Amino acid sequence: MTATKELRIGVFTPSGAQLLDLSPIDLFGVMYPEYLRACILSVLIVEMGMPSTIYYISMPESGTHIELTAKAILEISKTTKDKEVQPGMLDILLVPGPSHATIFDAKVLDFVSGHAAWRRSDGRSADILSVCTGCIILGQSEILKGKNASGPRGRMPKLRKDFPDTAWVDDKRWVEEGSIWTSGGITNGQEIVAEYIRKNFLGLASEAALAMADVGQKASSIPKAIRGRLYGGYGR
Repeated sequence: MTATKELRIGVFTPSGAQLLDLSPIDLFGVMYPEYLRACILSVLIVEMGMPSTIYYISMPESGTHIELTAKAILEISKTTKDKEVQPGMLDILLVPGPSHATIFDAKVLDFVSGHAAWRRSDGRSADILSVCTGCIILGQSEILKGKNASGPRGRMPKLRKDFPDTAWVDDKRWVEEGSIWTSGGITNGQEIVAEYIRKNFLGLASEAALAMADVGQKASSIPKAIRGRLYGGYGR
C-alpha cells in the first residue's frame, strides 16, 4: 500500500459484477471520520479515522452505469482512461467478481496488470484485492502466475485448468501474496477486506469499524468438517 493521508481506492467493474462482491468497499466508508463521528464515537476514535476517495471504474465503452446482480445499477465515476485512476494514482484496486465465463480483452487486462507492475521508489505497489470470480480477471491478466491464490471453491477444477501456473488454495477464505489478495466465494470478500484493514490500519478506528460491521471474526483457514459439508469436498 502506498503512503498517503487519504486513501485512493478504485473499484474495477469492466462488465457486470456480483453486488455482494462489491459491498466490502463500504468497510472503508465506515472508517471515514465523518461516519465515525455520526456514530457518536469518541474524539480519539474519530481522529484516527481514515478518509478516502473511492472511484468506481469501468471501460470507456461501458457507458455511465453498470448493471450488477439483483438488478442494482452502479454509477461509474471514472473510466480506465482517466488520469486519476492510472497506475501510481491508486492505493487499492478492488476487483469484484464478474460472470464466470467472461473472457476479457487486452484493454481490461492491461489496466489490471499495469497497477500490479507499477512501483514507487521504495518498491511498493498498489494493493489489488479480488473477490470471488474477480480472481478470473487477475488470472487472465497473468498477475497470479507463480503465486498462491484463492477463489470460489466450486470453481477450483476450472481455475486450475485455466490458470495452471497459479497454486490455487481451496482451504482458505483468502490468500495474501505480497500486494495481491484473493478471496473465496462472495461474502469472503467481507473477510478479506476486514483482514486487509486490520493489517494495514491497526488502531481504535479500524477495530471500531469492523466491530460495528460485525465482520473480521472468521479465520482464513476453513475447518475440514465445513469444507467437506459445504463445498462438495473441495479442500478436504
